[in-house]
Amino acid sequence: MRGTGRCPQIQQVLLNLIKNAIDAGRNLPPERQSIRIVVEAAENRVHLHVIDRGSGLDATQLTHLFEPFFTTKPDGLGLGLPICKTIIEAHGGRLWAEPNRDGPGMRFSFSLPCHEPST
Repeated sequence: MRGTGRCPQIQQVLLNLIKNAIDAGRNLPPERQSIRIVVEAAENRVHLHVIDRGSGLDATQLTHLFEPFFTTKPDGLGLGLPICKTIIEAHGGRLWAEPNRDGPGMRFSFSLPCHEPST
C-alpha cells in the first residue's frame, strides 16, 4: 500500500469498516465500544484488521455478509461491504470477516499486495 493520497478507495474501505464497528457497539456498555485496528506485514502483503467487541454475527449472517442488499442494520442498504469487497479485490486483495478471537464481536480483515516504494 502506498501513500494514502494515492488510494482514496482504500480509505473508503477502512472508513466503512470503522463505521460498521462503531455501529456494532453503539448500544452496548462503554467497555464493549472499543475498536482495535491492527496492521501486519506478511511476506509481500499487508493485512489490516478492524476488530470490534459488538454483538457479533451468527453463522447465517456470516454466509450472506458480502451479498448486495443483505444487511443486519435497520437503516442499512446492504451495499457497503459488497462495495468494499469489490474495491479490495480490484486492488489485488481479499476481504473477509470472522468472529473476534478474543471475545465478543467481529474481526473484519483485508490483505493487499505490498510494493517496494519507487525511488
